[in-house]
Amino acid sequence: MNRVPYPLNDGGSIGMHYYIEGYLNAGASLSVFAMNTSRDHVALEILPAIYEKLSHFKVIDVNTDIKVLGALNNMLFEKSSYNVNRFNQKTIHEELVTFLKQHTFDIIHLDSLFVTDYIPTIRAHSEAKIVLRQHNIEFTIWERLSKTAKNLLKKWYFNLLAQRLKAHELKYINQYDLVLPISQQDAAVFKSLSKQTSPMWIHPFGIQMENGDVNKVSFDLTHHKVKELKLYHIGAMDWLPNQESVQFLLEEIVPEVLKSTSQVSFHIAGRSMQKEWFGYAQERVEIYGEVPSAAEFEADKQVLIVPLKSGGGVRIKIFQAMAQGKIVITSPIGLEGIEAINGKEVMIAKTVDDFKNAILFLQENPQERVAMSKAAQQLIAEKYNAANNFKSLLQHYQSLLKSE
Repeated sequence: MNRVPYPLNDGGSIGMHYYIEGYLNAGASLSVFAMNTSRDHVALEILPAIYEKLSHFKVIDVNTDIKVLGALNNMLFEKSSYNVNRFNQKTIHEELVTFLKQHTFDIIHLDSLFVTDYIPTIRAHSEAKIVLRQHNIEFTIWERLSKTAKNLLKKWYFNLLAQRLKAHELKYINQYDLVLPISQQDAAVFKSLSKQTSPMWIHPFGIQMENGDVNKVSFDLTHHKVKELKLYHIGAMDWLPNQESVQFLLEEIVPEVLKSTSQVSFHIAGRSMQKEWFGYAQERVEIYGEVPSAAEFEADKQVLIVPLKSGGGVRIKIFQAMAQGKIVITSPIGLEGIEAINGKEVMIAKTVDDFKNAILFLQENPQERVAMSKAAQQLIAEKYNAANNFKSLLQHYQSLLKSE
């Protein structure tokens, strides 16, 4: 792993932790080899008890800070991806060799594109099958950001990052024994890159449920029966698609809604909140910055709003909100990877008017909120149950190992 996935305060950490928890709960013997990066450094003593169940846990401190001169040199004189290069370090290769000599594995799960430069080292020192988990197609995020950027220099630079990430994707595209895309959309993009792609098996994100009961993760549905509507957005604000989303929300959607009703309030939270966004705070608009507990922040709010214009993979917060029985209003990009029907389990919006109308409809129709809430929970229980997902995945691994 290119980071220690804790605390669970952003989609990346939650997505990685999903596999640690999922494999262990499914009965697999699991070892974790992870970088503890300077940017997301974690004090290991705060890790949850589930880490004690690991067979082996190797963590290496590594500096992956973005260096201005390094980035500039890469941009001007190199053709490789600086996003990926920061994680490709000699020390990690050396530690990995030692780890692989000490332990034998059936499957080596690479969690994201950022650790794929270690494939040659793995092949040289292990006979394990190599599986890549695609949380998203990295280059498509930057392509979308390039298309929506208004600043010409940003547009050019984002496109450069996209092209280099795409080239890195192609470098290893047929070197995995299996790829686990998170959605049909991502699988289609991956397959379109080359006629010689590695085998794929779609493995969606899922929700951990007690005995398969989605109601165990539900919030109090009586909140849907009150007239006043509380909308929230929470996410890591150092991720550019989130910045773009919140900018759109605060500058365009919020003013239109506030002019139309006094029964709606907005609540925006997330780490690395842009300082200028605190200036948008007013009556019925609260800007929190990073909150101590996402669960406590979300507890009394009925609607998650995610007006994404770019991004990739899936939005884990949307899965969680639907499982809890909250209503989700999002863009088509926000809903990628989730097989939900507009107006039944979620509400889809593209324009400012779409978002405004969806919000006003929900505010005026509490009974529709209750129905949509129950439908969303039912969808998650049927299609996105983590226990079922991992049971199927381990069965697929058994078939993969037998095919030798």
